[in-house]
Amino acid sequence: MNRIVLMLMILLFVYPVYGQSSDYSFSGDFDRVSFDSFVESIQNRSELNFYYLSQWTSGINITARRNNLSLADVLTQHLEPHRLAFYIDRSNNVFIIPGTIITPEDYQTEQDREELEVGPEVTYISKEEVYFGRRKETIIETVIIGESNGAASSGPVTLYGKIWDKENGQSLIGATVYFPETRTGTVTDIDGRYQIVLAPGTYAVVINCLGMREIRYNLNIFSDGRLDIGMEDEIIPINEVVIKAEKYQNVSGIQMGFARLDIKTIKEIPLVMGEKDLLKVAQMLPGIQTVGEGSSGFNVRGSSADQNMFYINKVPVYNTAHLFGFFSSFSPDIIKDFSLYKGNIPVEYGGRIASIFNISTREGNKNRFTGRGGISPITGHIALEGPLKKEKHSFVVSARSTYSDWILTRLEDPDLRNSRASFYDLSAGVSLEPNEKNLLKIFGYYASDRFKYADILSYDYQNSGASISWRHRISPALTSDIAAVFTNYSFGTINQEYLTSAYQHDYQIGHYEIKSDFSWVPFRKHVITFGGSFIYHDLHRGEVRSYGAESNRKAVNLGRDQGLESAVYLGDKFEVLPGLTLYGGIRYTVFNYLGPAEVYKYFPEAPKNPENISDTVMYDPGSLVNTYTGPDIRAAINYQAGSNSSVKLSYNRIRQHLFLLSNTIAIAPTDQWKLCDYHIKPPVCDQLAVGFYKDFPDGGIHSSTEIYIKKVHDIIEYKDGANFIVSPHTEENILQGKQHAYGFELMLEREKGKLNGWISYTWSRSKIQVDGTYPWEKINSGLIYPANYDKPHALNVILNYRLNRRLSFSGNIVYNTGRPVTYPISVYYMNGQEVVNFSARNAYRIPYYFRADLSINLEGNLKSKKKIHSYWMINLYNLTGRKNAYSVYFRSEDGKINGYKLSVFGTTIATLSWNFKFGNYASE
Repeated sequence: MNRIVLMLMILLFVYPVYGQSSDYSFSGDFDRVSFDSFVESIQNRSELNFYYLSQWTSGINITARRNNLSLADVLTQHLEPHRLAFYIDRSNNVFIIPGTIITPEDYQTEQDREELEVGPEVTYISKEEVYFGRRKETIIETVIIGESNGAASSGPVTLYGKIWDKENGQSLIGATVYFPETRTGTVTDIDGRYQIVLAPGTYAVVINCLGMREIRYNLNIFSDGRLDIGMEDEIIPINEVVIKAEKYQNVSGIQMGFARLDIKTIKEIPLVMGEKDLLKVAQMLPGIQTVGEGSSGFNVRGSSADQNMFYINKVPVYNTAHLFGFFSSFSPDIIKDFSLYKGNIPVEYGGRIASIFNISTREGNKNRFTGRGGISPITGHIALEGPLKKEKHSFVVSARSTYSDWILTRLEDPDLRNSRASFYDLSAGVSLEPNEKNLLKIFGYYASDRFKYADILSYDYQNSGASISWRHRISPALTSDIAAVFTNYSFGTINQEYLTSAYQHDYQIGHYEIKSDFSWVPFRKHVITFGGSFIYHDLHRGEVRSYGAESNRKAVNLGRDQGLESAVYLGDKFEVLPGLTLYGGIRYTVFNYLGPAEVYKYFPEAPKNPENISDTVMYDPGSLVNTYTGPDIRAAINYQAGSNSSVKLSYNRIRQHLFLLSNTIAIAPTDQWKLCDYHIKPPVCDQLAVGFYKDFPDGGIHSSTEIYIKKVHDIIEYKDGANFIVSPHTEENILQGKQHAYGFELMLEREKGKLNGWISYTWSRSKIQVDGTYPWEKINSGLIYPANYDKPHALNVILNYRLNRRLSFSGNIVYNTGRPVTYPISVYYMNGQEVVNFSARNAYRIPYYFRADLSINLEGNLKSKKKIHSYWMINLYNLTGRKNAYSVYFRSEDGKINGYKLSVFGTTIATLSWNFKFGNYASE
């Protein structure tokens, strides 16, 4: 109540006052006197009256010694570092509040009135000058939201709108709308939309977005209304932040284990072959690792690679790799934004127990036709975009292809010289905005890979998908987002390593989804989300057939998997008190495994193998074979200990109904996706995390520390020597157990100055135990063993130094512990045959991994008017030439077992790439 009364007094006194802030002269000798004591002394000797709250000035000490001191100067010196503003009116009142104080000055001209980007419910009034102490900061505009007559609302009102880039018309993701007086705000979503509930009244609002010029408004809000805001680029002579977890989100946001990357900010990171690759940069974030260099898939917080879901414009992608994992299957020219959830996953997402990688593409320039592209030693890529209807509808298309065969033809190994490798991908999107209430997006994607290793092995695989989504604002407080999604992943392989057992195999998985998401902001302190989805999984596991005249391999039909995954969810973010926010949600999932299916039933107390089949049950197409149901839980707390620090706590429970069949460490294109079925239960993960977040605004530094514990029930593990192409009955090769993963992650990021970047460190463990009732239901004799992807230590250092606007340098340092392996430890002979005895599972580790990289980025000239701007990048990958071990293997030679280390890049790789875009240096 005291806070409300104080604010009303400030508005009553300050708002009618015209002219600059007054001042008061005094003499004194104050040496680290508390602010309250200082105010008491000034009030006793003058007619001044101070209005403020003691908690705002807690910890501020005043030091001032001399005659004829200026009160304005003393207050500016001591309050500005604490983000406090003051105003001294001509009635001897001194007002102190967080943020800024606004005083009207004069009226806006008609020309300025036309330049204001606002929505239909917004009425222009005037322009005003903002003072921080005695220093004028900027000029802002005052606007009215709603009607000031009798129709004005007496309860909470909703302010909503869209924030976009004036140059190209594209929406701005992650722009912040902040109200300093109330210390509340919101962040724009993937479509640049925002909404917030406020009490009717007068507010100062600050709009910020990375790389854009700050905008401030004075809002008089009477009822629900829309405010659309166009922002302009801010050209600065230093490098932008390379990675952002958003200043607003780091401390104030409810999210934990969250990071966001912008494709504009990674172009200087040194990567192999000179190709910009968002997913490779993501590997340098805390808690994310891979099993080795050049491999596909991610291990997030100690989980296997198939426990991650990748979306591009809501299209799930089941294989994200090109060329054995050296490149991601997403063209850098079309990517706009990338979000990662590895803790406190929002309730609207489900189906994967480790993480969600959410990629959004460019909408297309809504103002003019433009393009971008580049050439590296391996690939060429280009993207074109432009308006279909200016400022309303736009398109974007991209294409990328490789010409890597020239490298293979220059290698000494004859098998590699006779090999072939190629890939390409195509993307296209259309964004249609017929009016302020509707947004329609259509997106399509296709990627293809082909590889042939001499006459021994060949495979090809394809990803294709499409989505159409319709976003509709039903009311100022309620928004819907309805989408239809299709995706297909398929591969074909021919293996002639042994001619007598040569085979060919084709596989295909289809994903068909309808989903609806609703966002409702009924009250000022609540943001409610709800919705549901239906996913139809259709897996054709294919037939393994003999290949070639010499092959005597028996044909095996691996069958077909079908399943229906349904879910409904409800979530609520609730601001209980200023600085204390709660988030809770429940997602209830139902998974139906459908026929046709041939299900074996086995004798109890016997291994699951053909010798122990007790019965066979046949299920017709579409019939129900088995059902798994259960709730997924989300809960989170954010307590702000101060304006620049917070403590967060979160709990997740998630289940997964789809997994990979793979007996290799890294994901291979020939790995098969498989549904949970009659015998195989869905894994369920419980994750608890706590974190401390601290910002240092003056230094542009953000820091975070997170500790997590994960327990997975019914984790899927494979028996020794498992082979998934000899029988359709997968349960014969699978056991289910428990996984225990835990660790802590540190992140320190600097975004200001010529030298910026981040340091991340992760200490983590991931352990598995498969301890069934019977010996054949155990792995490693039932003892706990490290997971294949258990790497306790991981350190990543990313540094960028911009010498000037045209020349910059970037360097990486990567270190992590070697992954676990199982080694042969002895040899014995039985009936004259050599038998190798292996250690316990994953009892040893390969050598640690270390790599240092450097890149030099040279921009073209910086003329303001030019048709094409280009830049050159020199990449030096693996500067030290270290032969990092991808794997260690053994051969029996002359009666001895010899060990060998396989390195993917055992030398320094230098590449030169050229990139261009239409327009000048700063154009997008």
